[in-house]
Amino acid sequence: IDIKILEVLQREGDITNVKLAELVGLSPSPCLQRVRRLRKSGYISDVTAILNLKKIANYVTVYCQIRLSEQTMRQFSIFEAALAKIPEAVECGMTGGEYDYLVKFVARDMEHFSELSTLMMEMDIGIKNISFNVEVKKVKNAFEMPLRSLLEKKE
Repeated sequence: IDIKILEVLQREGDITNVKLAELVGLSPSPCLQRVRRLRKSGYISDVTAILNLKKIANYVTVYCQIRLSEQTMRQFSIFEAALAKIPEAVECGMTGGEYDYLVKFVARDMEHFSELSTLMMEMDIGIKNISFNVEVKKVKNAFEMPLRSLLEKKE
């Protein structure tokens, strides 16, 4: 039942408790208790609105692969703290392989992105090089995690 609740909440974060209870086969009170427990236990970390950015502003999405000059905990911490202060860097993950980080930027245009990448290089945060790709077309943008397939047991 908890998985059903999480699946529904991923799709409809603003659903009423009554409707959620109906969809997962519970009465409202136990459903609310389960949702509260899932929040308290950290299974639900936040609830937010997903904006249709195309309706708000023109923008480009740029994916950057960043290699640091040193692969040390100290250097990683310096880079991550600096990146956290750049609002246009909307996602970042440390990666294995040729590059240390994959960062997703949302900028007004390529000139704006160029300013951001120049700023990062001048911040003295250990960047050795930056490689980037510009998104031409969004093919898939899933916010719903595939819970059932992640939880499937292999036999």
